[in-house]
Amino acid sequence: MFTVRLERVRQLSSSTRDFVFTRQDGQVIDYVPGQFFRFNFEDKEGTFERSYSLCNYQDLYSTRLDVVISEVDGGRATRLLFADDLEDMTAQVTGPFGRLILPTQVPKRLILVATSVGLAPFMPILKILESRPCDRVVLLLGVRNRDEFIYGRILLAYAERYPWFEIRLCLSREKALQNYEYDGYVNQQLSDIDMDPERDHLLLCGNPYMIDEAWSELREKGFNAKQVIREKYVFAKDTAAAKTNLTSEQKKLIQEKLKKYR
Repeated sequence: MFTVRLERVRQLSSSTRDFVFTRQDGQVIDYVPGQFFRFNFEDKEGTFERSYSLCNYQDLYSTRLDVVISEVDGGRATRLLFADDLEDMTAQVTGPFGRLILPTQVPKRLILVATSVGLAPFMPILKILESRPCDRVVLLLGVRNRDEFIYGRILLAYAERYPWFEIRLCLSREKALQNYEYDGYVNQQLSDIDMDPERDHLLLCGNPYMIDEAWSELREKGFNAKQVIREKYVFAKDTAAAKTNLTSEQKKLIQEKLKKYR
């Protein structure tokens, strides 16, 4: 466990912020791009925990932890982190955790699937891919509208710089206008892509329902759990509703959180 202090907050969209925390012991963050850390915050009610994937893109390995957080109505972390006064905020951090990382053997085609802030762990992965490219990398990003297309300029510039990278922005509440935009949800794009278990490796992060639906379809196409690595974002307010198709360990964690936050 180590202590971090909030150094900077930046508004990315109407409901999403980028937070940069810095280790107070001066040590460099030790993690594999794609992993997450657990932050222990303190408010007037006491201490509570939230897990956030590192979104470090410019500084992959430094004393900084870059995390992306969206507002959740009634969320405890939202009340704390989206307040006007964040001066001298600190947190206790443990980690890293998670297996949403690049495979040891680079696949012929890597497909990254995310909804909203589920994009966060893929930003450092994309930085790694600049020096370790696959034959093809496809990012399927699901958002409600263009306002939620966080890091849009970086991603579009990345696609222009590296011809092996393709981004498909899936809009559920606006009509597609650009050549990289598509109507509907990310799972519709998964259905349209010619998937091949002999060639493709997938990393999925975001809405639990999107992930469960995608995993069901991919299994029918012959994919196994080693080829499809999944990480679900379970927001505090949605904890009770997101129990289906979770592991026993996840269900136990959810039950613990329900007791803690009610």
